[in-house]
Amino acid sequence: MTTTNDAGTGVHAYLTVQVEALLRHHEPVMEREPDAVHRMRVATRRLRSLLSTYSGLYAEIPLQRRRLRWLATELGRVRDLEVLRTRFAKRLDDERPDWFEALVEQEALAYGPLIRTLERERTRKLLKAAEHLAASPEFSPAAAQPADDVIAPIVAASQRDLARALERIATAADPDQARHAARNAAKRTRYTAEAATALGESAETVAAAAKKLQNRFGKCQDDVVAIAYLEAHAPDSPLLERERRAHAKHLARVDAAIEEF
Repeated sequence: MTTTNDAGTGVHAYLTVQVEALLRHHEPVMEREPDAVHRMRVATRRLRSLLSTYSGLYAEIPLQRRRLRWLATELGRVRDLEVLRTRFAKRLDDERPDWFEALVEQEALAYGPLIRTLERERTRKLLKAAEHLAASPEFSPAAAQPADDVIAPIVAASQRDLARALERIATAADPDQARHAARNAAKRTRYTAEAATALGESAETVAAAAKKLQNRFGKCQDDVVAIAYLEAHAPDSPLLERERRAHAKHLARVDAAIEEF
């Protein structure tokens, strides 16, 4: 962990790790290696979040957030199917009903458009811009300021945003959507705090709390997606009731985690 107290160094080191992950998993995704899509997508999302939160530390940013959002969406088309296929495979044991085989085929077919996307000039330019940002950053004057003055308020603002997202769940017309929004807020807070290494233990504590919430909300969102898929494609499957029971259990854990936050 860096011990520097300026605002820019630690944040950029964290950003560089994400760029390295983005570049490293490009070929494994092309080769359809297990978990490569997930890892590349996470790096893409973290970069997008960091460029939003800490853009003031850079005088120039060659990597555009909208391009990262586009790439994350393309990766997500495969990743969402991968999550469902992996989840259902564990629950079905050796059974492979027709609806599951159709899901497997759908995931395999989804790789075609993704691989073509990764071969595009647009993607090559994105990766090159990311590499350039990591290797040759142009910092703003704010990057040389003390982290306590520049980064600490950003982390605190992120915590407040998360707290407001949590509060909205209780009165939301669509609680599932509100929980999903809270999960995204938890991700942003986690990434913001993880990059704030110059703040030391205080940022680590924030990151750990946000990660716990993210994981709790993530389980709920996975439940919602799985239930919707089964209702549409396998309404008679005994897995449907099992997924609903799991969702009830995860909702209770979410409520407990919110109380602890």
